[in-house]
Amino acid sequence: MARISWKEKKKNKEVLEEIGLKHTELLKTIKTRQLAYYGHIRRHQSLQKSIMEGKINGKRQRGRKRKSWLGNIEETTTRRINECCEVALNREEWRRTISSNLWQETEQR
Repeated sequence: MARISWKEKKKNKEVLEEIGLKHTELLKTIKTRQLAYYGHIRRHQSLQKSIMEGKINGKRQRGRKRKSWLGNIEETTTRRINECCEVALNREEWRRTISSNLWQETEQR
């Protein structure tokens, strides 16, 4: 975007100011794209869908569980993942869910 090298050692705030974005706008864009991609994966039979829904065999490592991608979807939409799966199959309804969810989020800030 701004062709800023990591060698310049600029802070995130400085980079965002140069680009002309606010931190909240960037997060909103990331969440919107994440939800749109989730809907895309749910509607198509693909390798990504198989991986997303699959379970990994073996033992879990010690310590706190890592946040999962599906957990982030639940957190962003404030719905259970099985509800999200159903809604995402209908493109128009999923788009309304994304836009209404992000509208509520900006209203809270």
